[in-house]
Amino acid sequence: ISISPWQHKRHIQSTTKYVELVIVADNREFQKQGKDLEKVKQRLAEIANYVDKFYRALNIRVALVGLEVWSDADKCPVTQDPFTTLHEFLDWRKVKLLPRKPHDNTQLIRWDSPLPVPRTTIGMAPIMSMCTAEQSGGIDHSDNPLGAAVTLAHELGHNFGMNHDTPERGCGCRVTILLYLLIPSHRRHLKRSSRRNSEAGVDVRSHPGTI
Repeated sequence: ISISPWQHKRHIQSTTKYVELVIVADNREFQKQGKDLEKVKQRLAEIANYVDKFYRALNIRVALVGLEVWSDADKCPVTQDPFTTLHEFLDWRKVKLLPRKPHDNTQLIRWDSPLPVPRTTIGMAPIMSMCTAEQSGGIDHSDNPLGAAVTLAHELGHNFGMNHDTPERGCGCRVTILLYLLIPSHRRHLKRSSRRNSEAGVDVRSHPGTI
């Protein structure tokens, strides 16, 4: 039985994808939560739950398969330079985390003032890097779980290959492509470019036993 490219594309679009996510909290996050390990874990689980809800609009389930809290000390340099921190974190993930905990993507939750370059930057992640050993991850910051989840979902979108909607990309709306995930009334208007980019960037076939 032959399957046409159109049928194959429709099958991909209708098939639920699963992302196995690991969230890491840095040492400062642990300290700011009163050095309460269970409190930090609950906060990270709440963040992951929000992110999973956001991505259902794209037929993607985000399954939290691991939590790690750096309660003793940071396991990689976490600095005010977002580029350096991201590079060091992704190196740590590849060398230390992946061998002992297979997964698709890792995000670092750091407690600090917003990253300084530029001042509005509160997260960072490589584009089109989902499931790669070298770059499938990001760094995120926010004072509350929902804010952190919004940032994490945004950076996860970049990992999938999504970019921001701009007039140059033929979009005149005031809402960014990733924000459509976060506003229920806008989800049915999710831009085709977002779906197209996410479909091009995801090749996740794992099916976690529980979500």
